[in-house]
Amino acid sequence: MKTNESPSHRSPVTRRSFLKTGAIATAGIASLSFAARAQTNKNSRLRIFQIGVGGIGGMQRGGLKGHERVEWAGFCDVDAVELDKIKKEHPTAWTTKDYREAFANRVGDFDAVIVDTPDFHHAPMMMAAIQHNKHIYGQKPLVHQLSELRMIRDGLAARPGLVTQMGNQRACNRGRMASVEMLRNNQLGRPIEAFVWTGGVSRGHYFADPWAKYTAAQPVPSTLDWNLWRGPLTQEMPYSEDLAPRRWRTYWETGGGQLADWGCHLLDLLYFAYDLPSPEAVITHTPKPPSDSHTAHNLSTITYPGGGKFVREKFVVHYNDDALLPSFAALNLPPTKVGANHTMVVCEEGTLLLQADGRITVFRKGKEVDDEPYPKTEPRDHWKDWADNCLGAKKPLWTPFEIGWRITEPALLSVKATRYPGQELRWDGANFRFTNHDEANKTIVSRDYRDGFAPAKVG
Repeated sequence: MKTNESPSHRSPVTRRSFLKTGAIATAGIASLSFAARAQTNKNSRLRIFQIGVGGIGGMQRGGLKGHERVEWAGFCDVDAVELDKIKKEHPTAWTTKDYREAFANRVGDFDAVIVDTPDFHHAPMMMAAIQHNKHIYGQKPLVHQLSELRMIRDGLAARPGLVTQMGNQRACNRGRMASVEMLRNNQLGRPIEAFVWTGGVSRGHYFADPWAKYTAAQPVPSTLDWNLWRGPLTQEMPYSEDLAPRRWRTYWETGGGQLADWGCHLLDLLYFAYDLPSPEAVITHTPKPPSDSHTAHNLSTITYPGGGKFVREKFVVHYNDDALLPSFAALNLPPTKVGANHTMVVCEEGTLLLQADGRITVFRKGKEVDDEPYPKTEPRDHWKDWADNCLGAKKPLWTPFEIGWRITEPALLSVKATRYPGQELRWDGANFRFTNHDEANKTIVSRDYRDGFAPAKVG
């Protein structure tokens, strides 16, 4: 693996040296007020450290391309091939295969962190950034475990000056922004219930088949550091092309299946429009519990407190994968050709159907409406607005972590509940535990972390 690190930066990272260095650096940075740090950034550049440069990492760099005050300080990837590619694109940036090394030895070289890694790495990496007072752009779903939602919430409370953004870039689509305003202003009346569904689960570019066992171990490529890819996982995992680089979404220990993968792109509309609290309960019906892999044919019911702005005493979201649609006839809607990845909100005076790409269909009195007025929305740049705010601007951001973790919560609840098919789990969002299922609290709320890779404690 090629790097441009100086000899002083090649020493191995130990847990002790990482934590010791991190504590010193955090104390120094935290001593500056946010206003002072913002002012410093106004007169300089936003230096970014990106963790995970392949795949979707290229989308983030493309989104920030052309920003005059963004500088790529360093890159991290466990695949030497990806590091070689990025080094050719950004020859002045430093590279490392271990993100902990950057926080231990180069913490003064960057102002912000972008996390573009598999889900199970998110919390340790983001908490390291929070500990060191770094702005963060983090991929969706924000974290992999329910307990990690609390880590993010408490970490943000301890570092209120940080600028954060979750990677649900579709939220800045004009159609989705218009839909938020329509629902927020009750253009179709008060909400009754919502139906949300993803696509099918089958072997392809991002997924292997549901309920699959781990593929038999294959030789680890010489360019891949499999130990670092495993990161916080305590169990040994057989390397295969079904895990790295992309199909890790399939597996219980590393991803969240379709429900977690698409949840933040589809459920977010409801949070932006109605500022939903934590769910009260979740029940997921699926043919059988997961094995090494996640399940499919999932029908999840998520219950929220209702009343007030909602028609019913409870606001219910039906969240399914495999394009399991509701009955249009039962909702007094005309036959409509509908594919995967939609959010449908049934209201008193009409129904809004929103595709992931922002296409809107409105129904009133059982018929599709051709002339429904759409609110005007101001254009937003998902990536550059985040960078501008890191540099001291005061632009609105759709998905800072303060709402990002809340959007992630129902997606995780739905997929974790597949461990107990057909059992309703009552959720205490304030304390991040189930009130009626002790076994679920032990098995699907949190995980153990491998020594040296546990999330930092902040707050």
